[in-house]
Amino acid sequence: MNDAARFLPIGDDGSRRPTGVADAAPPPVDRPVVDVAGDVMTCDPDRVAGSDTLLEVASRMRSLLVAFLPVCDPDGALRGIIALRDLHRVVRGGVCTAATASSLTREPAVTIGVDDPVDHVPDLMAEWRMWLLPVLDGRRLVGVIHYAIGAAKLSPRAPASHRTPTAP
Repeated sequence: MNDAARFLPIGDDGSRRPTGVADAAPPPVDRPVVDVAGDVMTCDPDRVAGSDTLLEVASRMRSLLVAFLPVCDPDGALRGIIALRDLHRVVRGGVCTAATASSLTREPAVTIGVDDPVDHVPDLMAEWRMWLLPVLDGRRLVGVIHYAIGAAKLSPRAPASHRTPTAP
């Protein structure tokens, strides 16, 4: 006789299905699952120092192929974001190239804490027209959430192309 052949009991509805522990329904979840910024951020992002010259910043942006970079002080505290568009405007205008990153830094209007929930991040970034959302641990920059990554990971509601912000 073949021990591998087993007949399954017939369920109340007449279907043949296995019974037992495997049939147990998973326990109900009382709360929605929400990621925190630390789960979706890019850790240890590229950055420039406030004392870097605009030519150094431009070179770094070119080598990284980015349009925005966080500007931090020597302790790692975020001072702001520098945009390639602003950099081009100054360099093309013939302003002294000895100027530093701090002179063009825009303090970000919005940041997020490393342990903050991120369910609202795509809408927040679209509202503030941000491509790069700094993630802070206190005042220290620990990561960033890029709009394209954040929209793809966090927003199943609408395609990212429908909610893409324009560059500031």
